[in-house]
Amino acid sequence: MFDLWDWKKLLLASFIFIFALLLRKLFARVVLKQLKKFAASTESTLDNDIIAALESPFKFIFIVVGFYFATLVLNLPAEFDEILTPLIRSLVAFTLFWAFFSCVEPFSVFIDKLTLKFGTELTGALKNFFIKGLKIFIALIGLTAILNEWGINVIGLLASMTLVGAAVALAAKETLANIFSVLTIIFDKMFKPGDWIMTPDVEGVVEEIGSRATKIRTFSKAIVTVPNATLVNSAVTNWSQMTNRRVKMRLALEYRTRREQVTRITQRVKDYLQNHPDIETSNKVVTFVFLVEFNESSIDILLYYFTKTTNWEEWLRIREENMLEFMKIIEDEGAAFAFPSQQLYVEKLPVVSK
Repeated sequence: MFDLWDWKKLLLASFIFIFALLLRKLFARVVLKQLKKFAASTESTLDNDIIAALESPFKFIFIVVGFYFATLVLNLPAEFDEILTPLIRSLVAFTLFWAFFSCVEPFSVFIDKLTLKFGTELTGALKNFFIKGLKIFIALIGLTAILNEWGINVIGLLASMTLVGAAVALAAKETLANIFSVLTIIFDKMFKPGDWIMTPDVEGVVEEIGSRATKIRTFSKAIVTVPNATLVNSAVTNWSQMTNRRVKMRLALEYRTRREQVTRITQRVKDYLQNHPDIETSNKVVTFVFLVEFNESSIDILLYYFTKTTNWEEWLRIREENMLEFMKIIEDEGAAFAFPSQQLYVEKLPVVSK
């Protein structure tokens, strides 16, 4: 049973702890409020983000301090000190690393400056990778510091868990492969959010490049999540990196078309493509208009050229416009399109007896 003096110490310790809570509330209402007001008056948003990130750790430190002084007043036996001392030191370490952990996001603006050379689209993916990696590092260091306060040798613990660690490493092999694969995607600039890509398994638009997997929106509007390691080890076609878009088709003319008509049609089509404002005619692409084959039911002219645009809708519009003009050219020359047909030649009809 507590004697009278013990009750007095308990009340005093309670008063100290409650006083610390009141100071915590006063700090939040006065000091933090003034700091936020000052930060709001500056042009930079960095100070606002830092204050917001440190607000909770600052409030928590008052609880730790109040608890520490309350235990001093109680003057507990030595056996309690063996628990309270590492507990309080652990709480201080926890608060410190909590503050570091919370400040990672605000200070990520400096990562933006380092990653901008990879393009604004890839900056977000690379930034998320660095932020997650730094947070994991801070969390592991903080956990190591707390364990050390309790006399746990982390190195010895890891050494004693060699077999367990090997099993965990084996299980985490794919996860690590995916994490390192995102660096390959970013540094090699394989694709970025917004790109239209095609792999042997999926085709669509990249929505997000995560630390473990990439999300692709298919043309049926479904989301497909593909592990980064799978993408790195697959053949990836990035259609968004096209410099021009190709048009390839054949004009199939009837066999009754005369040689002069074919020559004029071919030349008029060449002239049309060379003078079209939306068709690429520079040396970086080729433009072919040639008679290429006597097919089973048609004389075929190959058209092979590129548009200046890579936009699909615009490409379809230009292609439609071209096809209508090709029809006009063929009609103007008195020719016609062929269709699959067969002609039968009968040498002699059987005589029908009456």
